[in-house]
Amino acid sequence: MSATSSIPERPSVLVVDDSNLLRGILREELEAEGFEVHLAETGERGLEMARDLRPDVIVLDVVLPDLDGCDLCRRLKREEATGDIPVLMLSSRNELKDKMAGFDAGADDYLTKPFFTKELLARLRTNLKTRDALVSSRRLGQLYLEMLFGIGSAITSPFKVEDEVEIILRQALVAVKALRGSILLLDQEGGHLEVRGVHGYDGSGPALGARFRISDKLPMLASGDPDAPLAIRVYEDTERPSVFVPMVAKERLIGGIEIDLLGRDRRFSANDQKILYALASQAAIFIENARLERDVRSMFLSIIVSMAGAVDAKDAYTHGHSLRVARVGLLVAQHLGLARERMEPLLLAAILHDVGKIAIPDDILKTPHRLDAGQIEVMKSHPLAGARLLAHIPALADVIPGIRHHHEHWDGTGYPDGLKGEEIPLAGRLILIGDAFDAMTTDRVYRKAMSVTAALAELHAHAGIQFDPALVECVAEEHAQGRIHEEISMSTPSLDELIEHIR
Repeated sequence: MSATSSIPERPSVLVVDDSNLLRGILREELEAEGFEVHLAETGERGLEMARDLRPDVIVLDVVLPDLDGCDLCRRLKREEATGDIPVLMLSSRNELKDKMAGFDAGADDYLTKPFFTKELLARLRTNLKTRDALVSSRRLGQLYLEMLFGIGSAITSPFKVEDEVEIILRQALVAVKALRGSILLLDQEGGHLEVRGVHGYDGSGPALGARFRISDKLPMLASGDPDAPLAIRVYEDTERPSVFVPMVAKERLIGGIEIDLLGRDRRFSANDQKILYALASQAAIFIENARLERDVRSMFLSIIVSMAGAVDAKDAYTHGHSLRVARVGLLVAQHLGLARERMEPLLLAAILHDVGKIAIPDDILKTPHRLDAGQIEVMKSHPLAGARLLAHIPALADVIPGIRHHHEHWDGTGYPDGLKGEEIPLAGRLILIGDAFDAMTTDRVYRKAMSVTAALAELHAHAGIQFDPALVECVAEEHAQGRIHEEISMSTPSLDELIEHIR
């Protein structure tokens, strides 16, 4: 039964009564009125039939040979299979305390004997309508929950929300059983609505990127100001036919969902409107919150990049090093198919991998020759220093392992903890590859940069010793496919370019 369902054409009724005469009369009368009738003469048999048949309504005598009708009603209402079935109790007991006992047992209605058949029929139909309304409301509520879960699951990254709005559109189409539609988002700067997702059209519908004035979709809107207060309202175009429901958050227009009503097997109902209202309202909130989170995270990342830049600036030869390391690490991670939720911590760890060098004296960082043994030992303290520097920031808990372990070696000879093989966090192994690659392919004070081809040969020579051999193969495959090329280290990516890798 759908959210807009109605009473079945032939509703089923279970009559539980020990009177052969009454059962016969009720069967004849109810069948004449279009009911499918089932009969039971004992309480236990009635309970068994209710479980098996799941009738639309139960007519239950209070006095039964084996069970008290009120006890049976309680058992019916306790069980999940029968708890929602309306129970109309029949009794010759007409005192208030008897009726209250029936209602306390869970009965939905109470009719005293003798009764007129027409009154029984009227009460049965009333109970059926009540039950139908209850079931419809529950299923509508379930539909709302499913839609909201679908939207929330879609918008899992603040950097990808506007690329995944089609999921919201598909939720809307499924909810109102439509075949075609589009979703539009407001361009805050241009003040127009732009089509960001389409579904169900075969080339004849709205095009991605198409732009519309707000008044084209919201003809009753007096002002073209997107910041003007706007009530959520479905605007129906009877000529096309289609409906447009605006997505509004905090009285500001976010966009809208347009549904093509052609091909639907039912009229656009009040329930359909309620569904679209709910979906559009929640979608607007999700999108707006995700945008805010995106802005906050972008600001956070900018601060992180500034921190890394401060470290790189201590040595002119390593300017942009952290961003280049991040680019190589992300390319290899993409090649591995690393999940999106693991890409952002990797990006942060790669950008911050050398932050511990803040604690390294400048005379060591800027030495114009290869470091001596003592200087090397001081320099080797920077991964641990970086991890300790950031340990008090809860938001970076997933980032710190990549920073701490980016100098661990596959054979266990690295530092600071001498981890071996897959004991080393994947982020650490990826950053080590990117770090070594950038060091080899950029100029240093004591040597010139080598070619990418020569750097790849060095990586292969130390695969299984210093580097994870599987990751070395990934670098080689990225090189073969042209994403890691001879000029890659000649440019430094921007933060926005790196974010593209985790979308």
